[in-house]
Amino acid sequence: MTDTQLEASRIVGAPPDKIFALLTTPDRHPELDASGTVRGSRTHHPLAAVGDVFEMEMHGEDMGDYVVDNHVVAFEPDREIAWAPATHGGDRGGQVWTYRLEPRDSGGSTLVTHVYDWSAVTLERLLPYLPVVDADGLDATLKRLAAAAEL
Repeated sequence: MTDTQLEASRIVGAPPDKIFALLTTPDRHPELDASGTVRGSRTHHPLAAVGDVFEMEMHGEDMGDYVVDNHVVAFEPDREIAWAPATHGGDRGGQVWTYRLEPRDSGGSTLVTHVYDWSAVTLERLLPYLPVVDADGLDATLKRLAAAAEL
């Protein structure tokens, strides 16, 4: 971790392919997000590659309702996915959300590392809101991911 990056890790009792399927399905993101800001998906198909963009309906206490365009910036099936949010139809803000998956116990469970990196933020209007989550928030999201994957 650095001054502009947070991470949390958790062993999830599910194989990497099942966890990756959850993370690549934008319709499932509201149930995984512990912050309560992710409200719904406007993209109703799985993510498949770097360059995919998925739209999410969001709500922030200070910002009200808004939409973000998440640009997939890393995609390695069953190993890693990352996306960089952007204003709807506009600029990427410089934040990146990453999930790294490492198989454990012959693939029956997975070490999931969730990273939030805001080191590339250049939009002045975002700075007062950063970081948008703390390490406990990342951990809470991992707990929700585990609950969904372990069903």
